[in-house]
Amino acid sequence: MGIETNKQVGFLGAGAIAEVFVRRLLGCGLVSADRILAYDTNDGILARLAGSFGVRAVAGNREVVAGSAIVFIAVPPMAVLPVLRDVAPAFREDHLVFSLAAGVPIARLEESIGKPVPVIRTIPNTPAWIGQGMTPFCVGNYVGPAQREEAMALLQTFGRIAEVSEEQMAIATALTAVGPTYLFPVIAALADAAVAHDLPPGTALTAACQVVTGAAQLVLESKRSPEALALLTSLRTLDEPAVKKLFTQAVEDAFGKVLAAEAKLRSSSDKGS
Repeated sequence: MGIETNKQVGFLGAGAIAEVFVRRLLGCGLVSADRILAYDTNDGILARLAGSFGVRAVAGNREVVAGSAIVFIAVPPMAVLPVLRDVAPAFREDHLVFSLAAGVPIARLEESIGKPVPVIRTIPNTPAWIGQGMTPFCVGNYVGPAQREEAMALLQTFGRIAEVSEEQMAIATALTAVGPTYLFPVIAALADAAVAHDLPPGTALTAACQVVTGAAQLVLESKRSPEALALLTSLRTLDEPAVKKLFTQAVEDAFGKVLAAEAKLRSSSDKGS
């Protein structure tokens, strides 16, 4: 089975990550705006989401859960467990729950819900906005074959997906969720260098974007390594070892920060339990 279209979808939290998902759900026609419910403790953020996309702003998180078949947990990581404990009475075993929060393990999510509800933990990235995301996910103890297939079908509307173990979610976050921030400066630098030599800005930016997109797609479709493909171009002007070191360090730094955030969250949760 795939994802059933036009199910009621709810968002606990209406900030930036909720907006990415709402944009894509509406853009691909998976659900209509009047069937998306959302709540946020920040009235301004909630009003912005509702006003921009026509989704239904409701009075509280419990109302979101009670009125939805699919629930996205889109609050900050530190707020996830308290919110889940508060709304636990509204959950049903036929819900499908997606946690979008980094660092909150499935065991704690399931414990806070207190019922055998299927839970998917996932980390989206910003290109999901246009259906070009890379979304790693892992599944909870109560996810059966039908729920897993439905979850995969839904996540594929945001781009490519990869099922990983929960132990791999931290490095997956450093690579995929933070990854676009490594590439945006590259695109800007390529375009700026060309503009400095009188290439029109629009042409330069489009060319730089296509260079990055095309190179990535060539790696995927040719089945050849990036190192082998680089040899196809005779003119080489980049200090490739230095660039590799720079990007490797960026991933390592992001990985360290994700692990530190997870440790801080665990410590806070243990004190609060």
